Amino acid sequence: MMRLLCTGTLHGSPQARVSAKGTGFTTARLRADDGKGNSVWCSLIGFGDIAARLAELKDKAAIAVSGRVTPKAWINKDGEAQGGFDLTIDQISTLKGKPRQAQGG
Repeated sequence: MMRLLCTGTLHGSPQARVSAKGTGFTTARLRADDGKGNSVWCSLIGFGDIAARLAELKDKAAIAVSGRVTPKAWINKDGEAQGGFDLTIDQISTLKGKPRQAQGG
């Protein structure tokens, strides 16, 4: 089993869903950026309490997640190879942005 710890921002609002068997879960997309213009997309899924916490978050929320990961690869519409991850979350934390410097004298 592979595990991943990833930080980034949510792209779109998480979607709470119910499976055909009645199990509640929440899905979301996370963009992890290296600060140099490169990014990796993670498809997130959470169950139970994690699903409830994830569902409360909004678009562009900064979070850190960890859990079981499956790497994936695809060809985008421009014919370029892309990579990302499917992540089943077992831990989630919200992050706060850097405090702004006080302005004035």
